[in-house]
Amino acid sequence: MAKDFRRVDRDQQFLLPVDMREWLPDDHVVWILLEVVEHLDLSGIESRYALGGTGRRAYDPRMMLALLIYAYADGVRSSRQIERLCRTDVAMRVICGLQVPDHTAIARFRQLHQDSVKDLFTQVLLVCAKAGLGRLGTIAIDGTKIAANASRYASCRREWLQEQVTAITAEAAAADEAEDATFKTRADDIETPQQLRGRRDRERRLRWALEEVLAEESARGLDAGAISAKHAEFLERTRNGDNTIGTRPVGVDPVAVAEARLQAAQDRLARERTAKREQIEAMRERIRLFEAGRGPKPVLGPFSFDDNRGREVARAKRWVTRAENELATALSTHNDAANGDAGGAAAQITPGGGKRGPRSNSVKGRPPQIRRNVTDPESRQMQGADGGSLQGYNAQLAVGADGLILACELVQDSNDRRQLKPMMPVAVAAALAVHQSRCLRQCPAMDGCCLEAFASLKGAGIVSANGCRQTSCPCALDWIGTLLFDSGYWSEDNLNAPGPNRLIAPGKARDLPQVEHNAKPPPADGDPATWMLHRLATEDGSATYKRRAATVEPVNGQLKDRIRLRRFARRGRSACQSELDLAALVLNFRQFCRLDPDIRAAALAS
Repeated sequence: MAKDFRRVDRDQQFLLPVDMREWLPDDHVVWILLEVVEHLDLSGIESRYALGGTGRRAYDPRMMLALLIYAYADGVRSSRQIERLCRTDVAMRVICGLQVPDHTAIARFRQLHQDSVKDLFTQVLLVCAKAGLGRLGTIAIDGTKIAANASRYASCRREWLQEQVTAITAEAAAADEAEDATFKTRADDIETPQQLRGRRDRERRLRWALEEVLAEESARGLDAGAISAKHAEFLERTRNGDNTIGTRPVGVDPVAVAEARLQAAQDRLARERTAKREQIEAMRERIRLFEAGRGPKPVLGPFSFDDNRGREVARAKRWVTRAENELATALSTHNDAANGDAGGAAAQITPGGGKRGPRSNSVKGRPPQIRRNVTDPESRQMQGADGGSLQGYNAQLAVGADGLILACELVQDSNDRRQLKPMMPVAVAAALAVHQSRCLRQCPAMDGCCLEAFASLKGAGIVSANGCRQTSCPCALDWIGTLLFDSGYWSEDNLNAPGPNRLIAPGKARDLPQVEHNAKPPPADGDPATWMLHRLATEDGSATYKRRAATVEPVNGQLKDRIRLRRFARRGRSACQSELDLAALVLNFRQFCRLDPDIRAAALAS
């Protein structure tokens, strides 16, 4: 039975100074984090600071970096929430040394040093490699879609973007003239008022999106010049009667096509009539020769001496009639559209206006509509894991056999099939860095590391690096065995691409070939797909590929559940890439924290 309640005295002053080292246990992750951050080279970040001035003291970059890493590890990415936790969370107060950085300072630090995050990720990766992490026997490469900080409904077509840019430019010019008249000075010399900065930022993003649209239209041959050239070429072929090559371009003027077809039909009729006249003259010459007794009797049969009659002439006349009817229909449709007749044929095929344009790119009579997101012009519309559409990026991850992230790249292409060739050199370069950080350099064939020597000779061809090829070489024991890819990477080009040994699934797990215990060798004349299916059907190939899901899928889940990186907080590909690099750094750091303290200490001491 309790004697009484304990007295709570919140007004009691501390008699001795506070020691923050007593606030957290000795094995707390904060102490590991501070030790790792102290080990990192932050010269790239520190060089951006101009010290020695008269302004306020800047926050210590190591403190700010440790704060971001710990916050990300706890699933907190908002700068305002990090600021609040610096006041209430004991671990963050220890990291900051009782300082409370403003959310603006946190966000600015993350923005200014985004280009240095990739180097920090590499440094943490090498620290983990020295501790024994990063097994290279199998490396699984997979892509996961991450939403951008933008709505997919903010994707607009080129015409609307041009209208908005023109309107905002005119509005800005009018405002500048008014300021010049009011202040008797150039508007460029006046700081932009706070209420106008949003308009300036919107103009910048609109121009950015418009440039993205124009660049893709030019690359895909959808710009005005390329489309006009295609239309002119098609009309010229149509006038010449050459309709066997190519298809009708989307968006070509139907009236011009009908006129070209009518001209081609009329030219054909003229040629057939000329040929008929030549046949009539030839027949009359045969008759004269027969009457003069100098030739056989010509067979007239159903031959007609009228140049408007005959099989080919009649067929050419039908083509002319058909072309005239098509031209009349095209002119009627054009007139109905010009007069605003909602019941005309044009209303059935011409979509309405709006900033997003037609709902489908396959609308008859219109070229494909290239759209870009106004909020984040570098993001793309992609299909998510649930089958729905999202506005975001495709994050490509290369993960070692023990779940350590070796490389991560953010791409705009939603299709994984085109990412195998770019990701293989990235994964091999990361694996080489991991290997060199812990290599004993005891190759029996040469002095030092054979992989390092081979890579220095190959240069850009590093994807083929496999050392001295001796099975007894210790370097070969710590090198890439097999790259694992799911069915999204299946293609003939990827099967034939040079590089390390790989396994690519042709479909889902249920579509994989059954394991054959006594499998026969594949046919000598088999194609790469046949050889890959045979390898997946062997016991060794099946067991190796089964490691893929257990290797990379948990990392995808931790990235979105633990780090909560389901949507980027910043905009732009480079900014989102830095977020992905920081999240991958945090996941690797979490693995480092699970190691034995002696192993961690040895890795940091080396």
